[in-house]
Amino acid sequence: MKLISEELYEGVSVLSLASNEILAVTTQLATASSQTAATVNETSDSVESVRKKTELVNQKTKGVSEKAMKALEVSKGGQRSVRETLEGMNQIQRQMDIIRMNVIRLSEQSQAVGEIIATVTDISEQSNLLAVNASIEAAKAGEFGRGFAVVANEIHNLAEQSKKATSNIRAILTDIQQGVSSTAASTEQGMRSVADAVRLTNNAQEAIEVLAQSIAETSQEVLEIATSIQTQASGVDQISSAMENIRDAAQKNLETTRKAEKTAEDLHELGARLKRITQQYRV
Repeated sequence: MKLISEELYEGVSVLSLASNEILAVTTQLATASSQTAATVNETSDSVESVRKKTELVNQKTKGVSEKAMKALEVSKGGQRSVRETLEGMNQIQRQMDIIRMNVIRLSEQSQAVGEIIATVTDISEQSNLLAVNASIEAAKAGEFGRGFAVVANEIHNLAEQSKKATSNIRAILTDIQQGVSSTAASTEQGMRSVADAVRLTNNAQEAIEVLAQSIAETSQEVLEIATSIQTQASGVDQISSAMENIRDAAQKNLETTRKAEKTAEDLHELGARLKRITQQYRV
């Protein structure tokens, strides 16, 4: 009986020692699991924060990308408008040049008419002089020159009428020449203004083309950034999902470890009770 109690006591002592070691290990494991779970939770929260920020950046990048595309469309529209304006200005320039040539021809024609008027005036004066001389000769001829005097008088009247008509035509022609000169001056000024407008429009077209090229390059870069951020957002989503799985696993591991710790505590308590009981039977 004594031998059995001694063996039982030794066995219980070994069991108690083992339960102590198991309890220490499970306690340490539970502490480590708790720390791991806390770290995983913290990391998961950080990843979730990064995911939300990435999503926000992704949305803003999409907005910037859309605005960049709209700006590109606006710049293309601006290019078209400038090209149409330049074509219109060139058309006006061609029309102004036609007007200038017409004014030059009109001026030349008015000068020719002036020369004709001068010739007609000279002829009228000569005719008038001849009519006067004819009247004098008719008067000298007496009764025989009466018919010739009537013709001379008619020639004189016709010469006077021609003189008045040419005088009126000269006045009208003078007004026309003044108008032509004024039109020519205005046309020249218009040509210079159109030339300046064409030059400025060309400069504007070059500037808009440079701006459009810059906008196109920026739009392409924004699209590349948007694509990269979308890829990054997808990766962060995957990381976030993986961290959720890890957090669930860590939580389950912590729960299992705590159960093991509880079992070890129960085993330790049982060993201590057995040891106390066996001590009562030792002699």
